[in-house]
Amino acid sequence: MARSEAPSARKAIDWQDWREDIATRVLPLYIARPWSAVSIDDIAEALGISYWQVYYAFDGQEDIYRACVNHLIDAVSQRIAEAPTALPSVNRTIQNYVRHCADLIGSDAYRHLLFLQLRDGHTDPWVGAACENRIAKPLRKGLEDAVAHAGRHHDLKIVILHGIPERYLTRLEAALALPKLLQHSDFVDQMYEKTVSSVAKEVFASTCTFDGFGEQCGAPSAVAA
Repeated sequence: MARSEAPSARKAIDWQDWREDIATRVLPLYIARPWSAVSIDDIAEALGISYWQVYYAFDGQEDIYRACVNHLIDAVSQRIAEAPTALPSVNRTIQNYVRHCADLIGSDAYRHLLFLQLRDGHTDPWVGAACENRIAKPLRKGLEDAVAHAGRHHDLKIVILHGIPERYLTRLEAALALPKLLQHSDFVDQMYEKTVSSVAKEVFASTCTFDGFGEQCGAPSAVAA
């Protein structure tokens, strides 16, 4: 006689799926007001489910909020992993990577995360810390790694000057994400290509090649094309 699946295992999988479903659908409530002002009753009513279906899936209101934020971060992180491959040309590598980041920073998921950081950062600093560790740092390192990889095509050690990886993200955010928070999407569309070109040029101008002792610095113009 065949044995049926253990109820406990089936139930655990169901609750995990339920958590994911709620975390995915609850975002509009947290955009409208801080998580502390969103009750389990509010969530149940908005999603058309029972209070107990929400209650048993999470460890309180903050747990629901964190699950929602982590769902957004996961979506952005997945796009970070889809970065373009480095090319022999340092200049084109930078252009492609900056465009990749610009598309990501202009996405709805990134915009929502930026809004939550700006509104809730003073009371929930973990939101900013999570975005820094899982989004900002990988984007900065991704740019540096792409440039270094392009340099290795020519047996060169190419680096980006200190502070530029931070600056390129700040510029993209200011031009492509913040205006959307202010309901100026038309401005973003108009400035997109100019922003990508300007940021890429600044990053390229801030690249250096070093000799074996790291004593000389110069722009890698020979491999720019």
